[in-house]
Amino acid sequence: MPLTYHIKEGLNDPQFLKFEQLYHDAQDPNKETILNNMPKFGKNLWIIKPGENTNRGCGIQVSKDLDHIKSLVQNTNINGMKRSYIIQKYIEKPLLYKLRKFDIRCYAMMCTINGNMQAYWYTDGYMRTSSREFTLKNVNRNVHLTNDAVQKRLDDYGKFENGNKLSYPEFQKYMDSMNIKCDFVKEVVPRMKQMVMDSMRAVSRKIDPTRKNLSFEIFGYDFMIDEDLNPWMIEVNTNPCFELSSPYLARLIPAMVENALK
Repeated sequence: MPLTYHIKEGLNDPQFLKFEQLYHDAQDPNKETILNNMPKFGKNLWIIKPGENTNRGCGIQVSKDLDHIKSLVQNTNINGMKRSYIIQKYIEKPLLYKLRKFDIRCYAMMCTINGNMQAYWYTDGYMRTSSREFTLKNVNRNVHLTNDAVQKRLDDYGKFENGNKLSYPEFQKYMDSMNIKCDFVKEVVPRMKQMVMDSMRAVSRKIDPTRKNLSFEIFGYDFMIDEDLNPWMIEVNTNPCFELSSPYLARLIPAMVENALK
C-alpha cells in the first residue's frame, strides 16, 4: 500500500503529527526521508479521504498544501457522527491509459459458514478511466479521481470509453499496441489477488469476531499500477458501487452478485 496515515483525533492525533513531521522534512532538500526511497511517489502530494460513512468519491481531495490538509482533517464530528480521515501518499508516476489516469476495481467475498471463515476472489474486474489528461500541475478532482460519481458530471464522460470503463482484454490490447511487455492477467492480477489474501488475513480476527454461523460480504478492492507495472492496493470498499454504468458492467456485476449468492 502507499504510505498511509489514519487520523482519528484531528490535528492532535499522533498519526497526524507523524505526517506533519514527514511533510516538513520532505520540504527540506537536505533531509533524508522515507519518501526518498519511493521514486514513484515524488515528494509532497497527498490524497485525503473520509475514513468512514462515505462512497462515490465524496469528500476526497488531492492536495500538496499543509494548511489545506489541516482544514480537511480537523473536523472530526460530522452531523453528530465521529469522522476519521485517511491521508495517503499520492502515486505521482502511475501507468496511464492514453495519457489518462485509471484505477482497477476488483471484487472479493468473505463469508463465515458454521464459524469457518473463507474468502473468494472474483476473476473479472475492470478499469475506471479519467476523462481528462493526467497532469500534476493542478489537483483538480476531475483529473485525479476516476470514481463514476465524479467523472459522469463531465461533458466528456463516455467520450473515449463507454461509461469510462475497460475490460481486462481491452486493457491488454492497449498495452500490446504500446509494446508494453506485460501479460496483465498472468503477471499483475495474481499479485493483486495475493494482496487481497493478505488483507483478509490481516482482519480475520476483527471483522467477524463472534464468528456468525452464516454471513457474507462483498468487498470492492481498488488498485493502481505505477509506470513500472507494480500494483498498489489503494483501498477496500465495504459499499462498492453496483451501478450498471456501461454495457460491460451490465454483464459483469449481475454475474458477480449471482455467483456470490450461489
